[in-house]
Amino acid sequence: MFTSEGTYNSTLDSKGRFQMPMAILHEVSQENEGRFMINRSTEKCLTIYPIKTWEVYKERLLQLNSFKPANRQAIRYFMGSATEVKLDAKNRLLIPKPLSHYACLDKELLIVGMSIFIEIWDPKLYEEEMNRFAIENTEIINDVANQIFGDGEIYEHLS
Repeated sequence: MFTSEGTYNSTLDSKGRFQMPMAILHEVSQENEGRFMINRSTEKCLTIYPIKTWEVYKERLLQLNSFKPANRQAIRYFMGSATEVKLDAKNRLLIPKPLSHYACLDKELLIVGMSIFIEIWDPKLYEEEMNRFAIENTEIINDVANQIFGDGEIYEHLS
């Protein structure tokens, strides 16, 4: 499982590979054997899961009632683009061309640690998404912060 937070810069080489940051690789358990699942996210980016994490995610996804059109479409969306990738000897992962096109990836990449998975973004699209979200969702941001910090109870746990 990833436990990484923050952002990392990387680049795609001419074959569509990128170097996985060592800070992230150190956190991935050996049981994954360098195997990951990459697929579309709900935004214009990609998600990468360690293979063991993906198996749990997939199991829950497949528990949805596929006779409901919305569930079937969601299953198709996530399962249809899922592609297993494996680290090469230089700790690089290959991004399949259809996924690279989906996320508008060119040369520069931004890798975002999201705890149990990572996201791969075009840096410009990421900045646009963050700015749009901050402007359109100030109330949501404040609500989440209030849920986390409450009336200061969190500080009691930190003391």
